[in-house]
Amino acid sequence: MLSCCAKRLRKLLVLATVITPLVSSGQSNGLAAEIKPLLIARYAAIARGDTAALRPLLATDLEWIGIANGGTPLSRAQLLNLAAQPQVPTPTYEIDSLSARRIGDIAIVAYRRSDHRQVGGAIQTLVVRAEEVLVRRGGRWLLELHTQSWVAVPVKPIALDSASLAAFVGHYQIAPGFADDVHWEGNHLVATATGEKTGAHLIPVSTVAFSPDGIAPLIVFERDSTGRVIGYVQGFPDGEVRRATRLP
Repeated sequence: MLSCCAKRLRKLLVLATVITPLVSSGQSNGLAAEIKPLLIARYAAIARGDTAALRPLLATDLEWIGIANGGTPLSRAQLLNLAAQPQVPTPTYEIDSLSARRIGDIAIVAYRRSDHRQVGGAIQTLVVRAEEVLVRRGGRWLLELHTQSWVAVPVKPIALDSASLAAFVGHYQIAPGFADDVHWEGNHLVATATGEKTGAHLIPVSTVAFSPDGIAPLIVFERDSTGRVIGYVQGFPDGEVRRATRLP
């Protein structure tokens, strides 16, 4: 059950999206300029595992709703405990597309954050969209509520010849009475689910992985020991893993 504080703040988030902004454009830009250093300081502290620097930036009744914890809110104490655990190698964070507006002692903030982490010899970048509520207490802005969601990054397609693509044509059962029909339309593959009139263009990003329309979760086809395609696996942001079996 949501706390009274969390419910009130969510109402403020909704309210802020439908009412006329209560600050002028210039004032809004000034507020964003005031808050951005706080965001930079917060993520720098998280990257270093510096809870002493992080603690004064957080309200005592903070709720942090991320992605890795399945949407379960973290308290201030839980966030500080996680932040104290060193991240190796140390990630870097970038903030852009920042907007902010003020309603009394409440600031509604939205921005895009790019997380850069070294994985082996490569740099992995994940992008999230964050929305926050900050409260003005004792002359300082404190983080009260944080929510975030993934931002889809455009895929980088590769070229596959028609013979390679032909191996994936077929019907794939997702559930009884529900299947994907992978077929040719023009010179590319399209997957059309049962009951749908328009399918998704399967854009190849590897020899076995395809991005439906370039935005949906990747489909990764599986092969048996002979090399025959026998099905596919598709993972979703909410943790669901869909496995489809190729029909005879």
